[in-house]
Amino acid sequence: MELEREAENEVQPMIKTNNVAHERESETMIEGSSEVCIIALTWYSSIAPKIKKHRGPTKKTDIHARTLEERTPIILNYYGQPIGPTRKDVKDLSRFFGTIARTTEFAPLNYVDWPSVPTHDQIWDYVLKFMIAPEGRRWVLETVNLSWRGYKSKLKKMYLEAVEKRSNLDELYELVPEDELKDLISFWNTSLAKSKKNKRNRQKLDDMHTMGPSSYAALRHKL
Repeated sequence: MELEREAENEVQPMIKTNNVAHERESETMIEGSSEVCIIALTWYSSIAPKIKKHRGPTKKTDIHARTLEERTPIILNYYGQPIGPTRKDVKDLSRFFGTIARTTEFAPLNYVDWPSVPTHDQIWDYVLKFMIAPEGRRWVLETVNLSWRGYKSKLKKMYLEAVEKRSNLDELYELVPEDELKDLISFWNTSLAKSKKNKRNRQKLDDMHTMGPSSYAALRHKL
């Protein structure tokens, strides 16, 4: 009995020692695995494509809130195009036109072409939040027309993508009144809207405008 007890006493510390060593080894393996995971995640985040954040459409609420006393005078060139007084003023004017083109009260979308839109006079009167001479009216309406057509093109692309993915049109309904959107969809499904002639004409454009809100007129004046 005494020999058995002595044997147990000698074995017991060995068992405890082996358990402690095993626990320490396990902890070391876990720590090592954690470090490997952290390194792997860091590497992946460095090569993973980053999602670009878009700032959304310009609203220019400060210009819409202007009074007649706060108007900025606009300098026109020989062709009635704005060239000053500063580049910032010309850019603000261009971005302001974009907000008008996206406002259904001024530029309703359920018209086939710009000449048929009945609000040209209203647009001109509202644009006079800038001090623009009457010689600039033609350029103003042409610029709003380009923004209006570009906006309709963007909406059409969103619609076609939604149809292709068989998703809902909630995002479009947030941008466009329901009656106007129905008219647009009806037109987009006509043979005229699907004509390949317009696509061919678009492809003939060699020199695309890539200066953002800066105009050729302002650049010509600067040079």
